[in-house]
Amino acid sequence: MSILRTDNEADGVEILKLVIETADYYREIANVVEDDNLASQLSNIANERASYIEPFQDVVKKLGELPANPDPDKELLQKIEGGLTQFFTDNSKNAILDKCLQEDEKLADVVKETQLGEKSAEFQKLLDALAEHINNTKKSIQGLKG
Repeated sequence: MSILRTDNEADGVEILKLVIETADYYREIANVVEDDNLASQLSNIANERASYIEPFQDVVKKLGELPANPDPDKELLQKIEGGLTQFFTDNSKNAILDKCLQEDEKLADVVKETQLGEKSAEFQKLLDALAEHINNTKKSIQGLKG
């Protein structure tokens, strides 16, 4: 492991970190919303997203890096923000869903911009599957908005 990371190594670590953060975010928001149906759907998204953690941990290891852990303080702030959003907005459901879309957009941007797929067909297949999952999640979230 070198002190300097290549773009691919940095992207792999960043994607892994964002996959973990967004899965945790969906899970935490599901715990604070009062609508059981919405909570269930957000939990399902969190579980689907979490299924990408291990494969991207493997990618990061294959690149010779150590997996990065998300910032626990950032996750706590996201949880508090979700609760406050629900408390202070007239249409809390849409505000929360907009925040979910915003969090996913960060991940989608890194997945779209990375050159990691050029390293191997296996990496490209995983990136394509994650991009499709993010796109399907976006459609699901849009469909939940009232």
